[in-house]
Amino acid sequence: MKVRSVIFDMDGTLLNTLQMIMECNNDVLERNGFVRRSYEEYKNFVGDGMMTLLKRALPQGTGDETARRLIPQVLELYYGRDMKTIPPYDGVTELLDTLVAKGIKISILTNKEHRYAVLNAQAVLPQYHFETVLGERAGKPLKPDPYGVYEISEITGVPLNETVFVGDMKADVLTGKNSGVFTFGCLWGFGKKEDLEGADRLISHPLEILDIID
Repeated sequence: MKVRSVIFDMDGTLLNTLQMIMECNNDVLERNGFVRRSYEEYKNFVGDGMMTLLKRALPQGTGDETARRLIPQVLELYYGRDMKTIPPYDGVTELLDTLVAKGIKISILTNKEHRYAVLNAQAVLPQYHFETVLGERAGKPLKPDPYGVYEISEITGVPLNETVFVGDMKADVLTGKNSGVFTFGCLWGFGKKEDLEGADRLISHPLEILDIID
């Protein structure tokens, strides 16, 4: 398969951010009189944007207004943490090194808040030039809408049939399918295997992506 562009999800695909996500959200929950949630619970909360994550973490029946009120507090904690402590998954840097050496363009499409996503990439993976990092932006649809994939295709100048998408959540698989690009489902991330079954290929390690490129 001819591949000239690889689009990555961020959380659970490139970076293991779940510990930081859990700690920041739990601190805000506790500060506001709500129960802290477990690491395993957060695996089921992530993937669809910050607002949805927080609404899932709040007690069932809590109004949207509460989540909107607490989001700035969560963001404040995110920005206050040392982003350089966020670990990339095993094999990620080796994969990115190889893709760059082959002249393949790399980009990030995430439902994480946009500015924070950009800063994450700069802090944890500063040695790489990403064509673009796109996160949650006002007025732009989140994954699984294909809008972000189309936008990245325009930025890179690489057509969809030479682009692949890599992600660990059901929303990522649906994004790839909705946009018509070859899609990898990552088994090392936050998602469940059964939610990734629609992917063109399931992989257990980042370097397996090179199998179809080589």
